[in-house]
Amino acid sequence: MGLDITAYRKLVVVENPELDEDGEVLDWDNQWKLGESMEWSEENFPGRGEGVNPQTVYTWEEGIEFCAGSYRGYNWWRAKLEEFSDGNDFQELINFADNEGVIGPIVSKKLAKDFAKNKVKAEDFAKSLDNGDWWIGQYELWQDAFEMAADNGAVEFH
Repeated sequence: MGLDITAYRKLVVVENPELDEDGEVLDWDNQWKLGESMEWSEENFPGRGEGVNPQTVYTWEEGIEFCAGSYRGYNWWRAKLEEFSDGNDFQELINFADNEGVIGPIVSKKLAKDFAKNKVKAEDFAKSLDNGDWWIGQYELWQDAFEMAADNGAVEFH
């Protein structure tokens, strides 16, 4: 088991979505309801989901999915991100859940800027790591995800 990530660009509210008896969307391929995962992350990490509503059903213009690694692998990657950061950058990701939740477009814009401005430094840092190629590959995936979500989207941890 591990942490999977889905990033969405240009979320659009679905008016009158078809829901099942539990209130879940029927068209999983084209619609997304943030629901309990976001409610939990907002309770534990307030403000990370700013810009999206957990009870709203959305569709999107573009999306990507990737595996952030096993839970152990992701937490190693995140610990190295913290080690290399200046203490201000990436904090909304470093101090976030490793299993579920949603980061909305407002925080995604800040994180996209952090990833972009630290890219060269990250490439140099990766050279000092035993698993540096994997680490920088994950860095690039996260950068892509937050750049996408910064465009009126969101990043879902699941």
